[in-house]
Amino acid sequence: MTLRDATSADAGSASAPPSNQALAAALRAARWTPRDLVRALNPRLEAVGQPTLHLTAGRAWLNGTRPRSATVRRLAATVLTEATGDPFNAAGLWGEPAVGGATAEKTATDDLVGRRSVADVLATATAWTATDPREQAILHPAGDSQLLSAVWDATRQSPLRTAAPGTQEQVLPAFVDVLEGHLGRLRRLDDTAGGGALSQRYVRIELAGVLDLVRSSSYTTDVGTRLLATASGMAQLSGWMAFDADLNAAAQRYQLLAIRLARAAGDTTTVANVLGMLAYQHAATGKPPAALRYAEAAVDHTARSSPIVRARAWGRMATAHAAAGDISAFRDATDRCRTLLEHRRDDDPPSLYYFTPEQVSAEAGHALVELAATNPAHTRRLLAEATTLLSPLTDHGPTSGFPRSALLHGIHLAHAHLLARDPEATAATLLQLADRVPDVQSIRCRNLLRRIRRSAGVRMRAPDGARALTAVDRALSAS
Repeated sequence: MTLRDATSADAGSASAPPSNQALAAALRAARWTPRDLVRALNPRLEAVGQPTLHLTAGRAWLNGTRPRSATVRRLAATVLTEATGDPFNAAGLWGEPAVGGATAEKTATDDLVGRRSVADVLATATAWTATDPREQAILHPAGDSQLLSAVWDATRQSPLRTAAPGTQEQVLPAFVDVLEGHLGRLRRLDDTAGGGALSQRYVRIELAGVLDLVRSSSYTTDVGTRLLATASGMAQLSGWMAFDADLNAAAQRYQLLAIRLARAAGDTTTVANVLGMLAYQHAATGKPPAALRYAEAAVDHTARSSPIVRARAWGRMATAHAAAGDISAFRDATDRCRTLLEHRRDDDPPSLYYFTPEQVSAEAGHALVELAATNPAHTRRLLAEATTLLSPLTDHGPTSGFPRSALLHGIHLAHAHLLARDPEATAATLLQLADRVPDVQSIRCRNLLRRIRRSAGVRMRAPDGARALTAVDRALSAS
């Protein structure tokens, strides 16, 4: 099916009402146009390997047609729920009877609030990883207080204290060595390519395999703890990849599972890292108060940890303060992070191999761009500092081994140049980024680049600017 065929198939059916007042009201609440709705839908469809829609499809829906695809109808309710904070469902939006009654869509915290045994958590994790990818895209976000309660409960999950029954095939330590090594290689693959539909699916399969071993195999207590820690690492990586695909609710569900599994394994480092990820995710989605809460929890959980683990938590705190627009607190947290990072050890957690002074500079550069946008009195100075930090990371991206990171921080550099009203530097950076798009599958990076391109389009009229915009358009359409 071609893109235009897919668009036509979703043009609608005659059974919809002559005009969709419910959809119109939801769009007003979101302050969206019909095109904005389709722009929100397409990345989610792309993230789960589904055909994207033509931007004009939303206008047809508003005029009374209805998407033929149940996935599109339900996904529209999800993105509108996220945009407004009000619950929407497909039945209400499209005037169709609810299947099986008015059952609410699943949310990120389902079966993960309150006391849960390790067996319950394993069953929930197994069921979730087996879920159709389309369902993971449709998952509704939990309310802020509900998510916070679920995280609080997860950080108090009881550790596993007994070995599995000895009636099944036994998992030997050498087998776990292989699984742990594979997890490390998958993390590096993510640093290279990011969270595309293929990589997400593959990591889910790997997570399902480890969960099956935990649930149905025989092992010693030590091996069982290592298996749980590996499952937690896989869940954490799945959560990061979902976030990198702009599937925020799915990311939160994986992160909750990662905390539960890490607590069962007594792995405080992973618990703190996931709390930090939640802080980063909330900062990126415009929720500074929540970002600060999760960053503070991460710092609290690392009070007795190694310096690099504490440094990672303080780095997340710096990002949260930047999202809140607090320059002084951002600088204090960044200084703490850099000081702790000077005390690396041979026994540092392998999951933090990427956390180097260069990574701190990259995160600080992005934070400075965010601060420049919210502190107009300091904009010029903050943007100059951000450019100094981000330029070498963008220039040397192809030789760093982390092309996804280079693309992401190049996007932040282009944003800095755009805010500084420097069209020549913006054009030069966009041309660099266009060359790197084909090597990176990160849907989030591509969506961020699309936003920068739309913002730049109204300001770059010179020939060099037009050439850069065309190059970005071609790169994104070919990917």
